[in-house]
Amino acid sequence: MEIIVGTNNQGKLQEMQSAYLKDQITFVPYANDTNKEYEIAETGKTYAENALLKARFYAKIVGKPVLADDGGLEIKAFPTLLGVETARFFETGMTDSEKNHQLFELFEGQRSLNRTISLHAVLVYAWPDGEYLISGQELTGELTTREIGEMGYGFDKIFYLPKKHKTLAQLPKEERNDFSPRVSALKQMIEQLKEQQR
Repeated sequence: MEIIVGTNNQGKLQEMQSAYLKDQITFVPYANDTNKEYEIAETGKTYAENALLKARFYAKIVGKPVLADDGGLEIKAFPTLLGVETARFFETGMTDSEKNHQLFELFEGQRSLNRTISLHAVLVYAWPDGEYLISGQELTGELTTREIGEMGYGFDKIFYLPKKHKTLAQLPKEERNDFSPRVSALKQMIEQLKEQQR
């Protein structure tokens, strides 16, 4: 099975591919078909709306079904700051580390603030005719006070899992995937697609 993914983010593509052997499912970027990258204005009010916008946009351009996602980080102490606006909260071109340190700055001098955070991921698989499937997952943890670990990408180095006593960036890839909300939502989506093919 080959799945076209509506993203310009190589980290997302690699994360999806790491969940499946290539001879089972191959995830390919939509740009393989278009030979150029597109940026879409994420005007939705929810993760689901944004994922659907992207999936339908790319499916129409490519003329084939496309998988797209939207997600974000939510901080309990600052409920209105990130969420659906996560990508736009940070300046364009910032590295993962710069973004992480910007989050640390929110808590500077405020030790009593709740450091609970949650990662959200919603996936939409859309056909060119507008039909679609949807799946979503979330993961709750705590914001660290410094970057810890060497693996992963995005917020992995600052996302602490109390029950593992480790950040996502300290976990081996397979174990990290067990916690990843994007991978969990992807596995749900693949099951939905298999059901459709029966």
